[in-house]
Formats: sequence, C-alpha cells, structure tokens
Amino acid sequence: MPRFFIFLCLLIFPFVSAAAIPVVEKTEPPNWWAGHSITNVRVMVRGSGFTGAKVISQEPSLKTSNVRVNTEAHHLFFDVDIAQDAKPGKYSFTVQTAEGRSSIPFEITEPLPAAGNYRGINSRDVIYLIMTDRFADGDTSNNKDVDRTNPRAWHGGDIRGVISKLDYLKDLGITAIWLTPWYDNPNEANQCDKPWCPNTNYHGYHAIDHYGVEDHFGSMVDLQELVREAHKKGIKIIQDQVANHVGVQHPWVKRPPLPTWFSPYQQNTFNNSVLLSPNGSQAERDKVIRGWFNELLPDLDQDEPEVSRYLIQNALWWVGMTGIDGIRQDTIQYMPRTFIRDWSAALRKQYPNIYLVGEVLDMDPAHTAFFQGGRKGWDGIDTELPGVFDFSIWMASRDVFTGKSPARALRDSMKYDALYPNTNALTTVYGNHDLDRFMSTPGATVDGAMMRMAFLMSIRGIPQIYYGDEIAMAGGHDPDNRRNFPGGFPGDKRSAFTREGRTADEQKMFEQTKKWIAARHENIALTNGKTQDLHYDNESYIFERSFRMVDWTAYSIVAVNTGSAEKIIDVDHTVPKRIALVNVKLKTEIGKEGSVEVDEKKLRFRLPPKSVSLYSVKP
Repeated sequence: MPRFFIFLCLLIFPFVSAAAIPVVEKTEPPNWWAGHSITNVRVMVRGSGFTGAKVISQEPSLKTSNVRVNTEAHHLFFDVDIAQDAKPGKYSFTVQTAEGRSSIPFEITEPLPAAGNYRGINSRDVIYLIMTDRFADGDTSNNKDVDRTNPRAWHGGDIRGVISKLDYLKDLGITAIWLTPWYDNPNEANQCDKPWCPNTNYHGYHAIDHYGVEDHFGSMVDLQELVREAHKKGIKIIQDQVANHVGVQHPWVKRPPLPTWFSPYQQNTFNNSVLLSPNGSQAERDKVIRGWFNELLPDLDQDEPEVSRYLIQNALWWVGMTGIDGIRQDTIQYMPRTFIRDWSAALRKQYPNIYLVGEVLDMDPAHTAFFQGGRKGWDGIDTELPGVFDFSIWMASRDVFTGKSPARALRDSMKYDALYPNTNALTTVYGNHDLDRFMSTPGATVDGAMMRMAFLMSIRGIPQIYYGDEIAMAGGHDPDNRRNFPGGFPGDKRSAFTREGRTADEQKMFEQTKKWIAARHENIALTNGKTQDLHYDNESYIFERSFRMVDWTAYSIVAVNTGSAEKIIDVDHTVPKRIALVNVKLKTEIGKEGSVEVDEKKLRFRLPPKSVSLYSVKP
C-alpha cells in the first residue's frame, strides 16, 4: 500500500505543480509608446495560475506596480510606468508566484510620424461609409466560409479590396472613409431563436479580440497599408469602435476578468428618452445603460474602473498603431456619460485633431444634442464628444424627397440647430448600414435621390454617404441594405466602379453626386458658413450659407423646389453693392436651369420643377 501511494504521488504531483505555474496567454495592450500622454499604462494579462503573483521588471525605464489578481487567478492586472526616455524595443516582465515564474512580453514602439497622421475630420470633408465585407474582395486567400448567396454569411470583402478602390473614391471626391469594425470576430455563426439566426459576424460588431484584426479582412499590416495609401491620396480613415458590448463568444464571457466586468443580463429597453429627461428614475436609466443590446451582445460595465481604463487605452492604441484620423463610437448613448467624457478627453489630449462622432440613433434633435460636448447637461456632465450624427435631417430629407413631407420639413428639422454647441461638427447622414436605403423607401425615385444628395451636400455639418448611395443602390431592412457593391467580387457580371458598368440611372446619380461633392469642396460658404432661411413653404426651401473672410464675405444660396411646376419666388434680400449673383451651373442639375434676378432689395428666383439649384455671390 505505501508503494502504491508513492507511485500515485509521483504520477499526480508533477501535474499539480505544473498546472500551478503561471501561464501567460494574452497581454493587453501588447505595446505602448514612450512620451505618450498616458505614461502609466494598465496591463491586463489573461492566463492561469496567478494566485499571489508579483510582477517584476528588470528594465529601469519600465516600473511595475499596483498588481491585482482576480479570484479565479486567470486574470492579472498591473501598472507600468514608462519613462520618457524609454527606448523602443521588445521587453518582458516576470510574473512570479510560489509555484514558479513566467514571462510577460511587452514592447515599446516607435511612434508614427505626426505629420500626415491623426488629422481629424471636419466640415470640409465628405465621408464614405464602407461595410468591408460587402464592398470589394481584394484577397481571395482569406475567403473562409464565403457564401454570397446567403445575405447573412461572409461575402469576402476585405481591406485589400478597399485599397484597390481608393482611386475610385478619390475620383468621386471622397476625403474620408469610415469602415465598419475591423476587430477580430467569431468565425462560427451565431445561433438563436430569432428570425435572423443563424448569422455570421461579417459586420464586425461582435468582437472577441479588441487587439486583433478580423482574419476575413486581412492583417494589421494590411490595415496600416490602407491608412498609408489613403493618406497619400488625401483620404482619411475612420475606425468604427464598439465600447458598449462584445460578442457572446468572447473569452471574457466564460472567464470574466472581474465579477463587475459585465452588467448582469437584462434586455435593454431602448427607452432612450429617460437619458435626456432629468425626471427619469435611476432604475429606468439602468435598464438602458446597463441593459444588453441583445442576448448575443454582453454589456460591458464602464462604471468599473478597470473596464473603463481598458477601453480608453484600447482606443488610443488603435490610433497610435495605424495613424487613423477619426473614430465612430457605436451605440454611445448606452454608456455612462462620465465614460463618454473620459474617453473623449483622453483621445483629444493625445490627438487634439482626432475626429470623434458618437452614434446616438434617435430622430429627436434635443436628444442627440444632449450627447454633443461643449456644454453641461442636466447631470452636470459635459461629454466633450465633438460630434454626433444628425438623424433628424436624415429622416426629414428622406420624407421630403419621397413626397411624404412638405419641403418646409427641411427647415423645421434645422430650426433646432440652436440646441447643438457646434453644428459644423454634426455628421449629416444620407444612409447607413442600419437604415433602409433611400431607393427602397416608398415614393423614391432617382430624381428624388439626386435632389436629396444635392441638399445634403449644401447644408451645415459633415456629409456622410453609404457605399452605393452614389449609384442609387436599393436595399430594404437589414440585411438587404447590405448588398454587395456591383463589381467588387469575383464573378460579378458588371462593375459599377466603371462608367461602362453602370446603368443609365446609376451614371446619372454618380455624376450628380460627384458634381455636388466638387461644388462643396470649392465653396467655403457651404463647408463652413452660417445658415439663414430666406423662404420656405410646402414645395420650396431657399436658404443662404455665408462665411466671413478677412475683407469680404462668401455667400451661397441653395434653392429647393420639390413641386412639379416652376415656381417664381421673391425674397427680400439686400445685396451688397459691387456684388453680382452668379448662377453656379452644374451639368447634372435636375430639370431646366433656374435663374435669379437681382436688385438692391430683392431677389426673384425662377425655380425649375423638381430641382435643387446652387447660386454663389461673388465680388
């Protein structure tokens, strides 16, 4: 019996001892920069056997402190103080327990040159939203499980596909590309009892690795090349980030780093109005802020300091690694406003020009304005968030140019501009991946689509179009609104990336979009000017954009006529002496060319039916 006992000990004890030795699986962040605005970096290590761990640094320029191990000993946190003179290179820390020691890799990275990177987006830009998987396939080697017959499967679009179409976008006049999330997502499809299951994660919103690039899209090398090549062509890049939730397949779900890493499961009520109202109860707000988007998207608890710090560092890491110019933050209203403030402030401290826009998907201007930074809300918090999307003007322009609403609804939407601290930082939406495309809206026509594009290129803010809007692509509810761009994929019968491959209507829309983008680029009154309403009724809306220069003022006037007959409209307007009103003639203008007669106190507009006309006042 004693011999048998000894035999068992020899068999069992080595395995117990080996299992207790600390094992390092993943380090986040894997690297940082000397001279960064954050010199004290919080590192999280995933692994096992961290009970009683100490973290030791042999490098004087990297000092460790504040070690924390979770109850299950599979996550380890510690601070790294990075000296200003820390040299770029690969380093390691030692994690030591009573059972043994292991190495934690860490790197100090050479920063990207500031010149040409982190440039930000402003009202002089035009943004083009791309759902990477549905735009263009530039590398067939990453086409795992591609099934283009299934609208909820992977279709093969990738980063190299976007690189291959930069010249097309440059020709169109695009100056910024917003890509849907490129985080690594699960390869396997999601399963649920809803009509949309099974579905894959081609869209990128179910992250399983915040420090990895989706392998269907490419690699970090591909991503960095995209940013470099786009910048060479004068095109900026915007990353779609998701700090509100992760995918249910994320390793954190089975092994949470802390008990407070996620909010306990409850379905988000999406009762957004309780966030705006000072009269709402905290219990109501918690159901919105802490509720899960759905059962497949566990909600991160940004009130937990470790979560908040992780997410802020991650956002900074992506900018530092790639040189991107902006971030679109998904579902931002469902996170605490204190976190929005801290996230925005940290990014702008390191990258003062960075463009930050939050998705507050609500049609009420008062609600969206509540989240734009520049003033404190009823809660005493200034989010410091530069921009939000103007979904009110998206809805108003959709309804006006499909005949559902009178033209004055355009003015009625923008009358709330006083609610926003900065209207030029609003992003005005033609379409996106969560909304039905304009051409699939009842009453939509190609002429209506062209008029709507002209209008959105003429108003305040930063115009954003969705891939395919420039060729009047159709698409109803998700996933129909995420169709492949014609010509972006092997075997496509035609390519709408070329004139020869477009239908007559697609070419009309393309030319109209290109001309109005060019007109916007060339006219500082459209990009930076103030807005003044001159006339509005059920069929027409006339407004002026003006921008004060050093010794003169640039004026432009935009006239919309949604009616089926010509309209003659007199507007009281004192035209400065020695200024002539010149009609800017666009070859693709809808309908017949309009005209305007000028005297010292009045303008008489002759507006063709179904038209948007642009006039500029020049010395």
